[in-house]
Amino acid sequence: MADDEDYTVTLAQQIFGKAAAILGHTPPAHDAARHASSGEGSPPASLPTSDGEDQQKQLKTATELAEMIEFDLARHPDCPKAGFRVTVYGWPHWRAMLTIAPVAGAVRNPQEWRDLTEELAERLRNRYDLAWEE
Repeated sequence: MADDEDYTVTLAQQIFGKAAAILGHTPPAHDAARHASSGEGSPPASLPTSDGEDQQKQLKTATELAEMIEFDLARHPDCPKAGFRVTVYGWPHWRAMLTIAPVAGAVRNPQEWRDLTEELAERLRNRYDLAWEE
């Protein structure tokens, strides 16, 4: 988890040119037990690793993935308190889209926020597949 937080800070620094404030707690969406139980009933996909072994990708719903990205965005000190909404779409190669509502107020550099959303989604795509919701 520390590596993920370091990556997020580094990414935020690269995009925004300043350090991101990192909260000291983990939301339920990042809870290890929830990660393990979210893929029940469906076998996870496997990815080849550099050692030739298979690494299992966990399954997450679009809602869970969107919440994870929104949480990471909210940890940035310049993120508005309201008005950012992430939508996860597409299957099997899912993507994330950031919608900025008027309630967010004047958002400086909205394209940078969308780019950050895509970077966070890319990081999550390496670890999670989208679970089919019925």
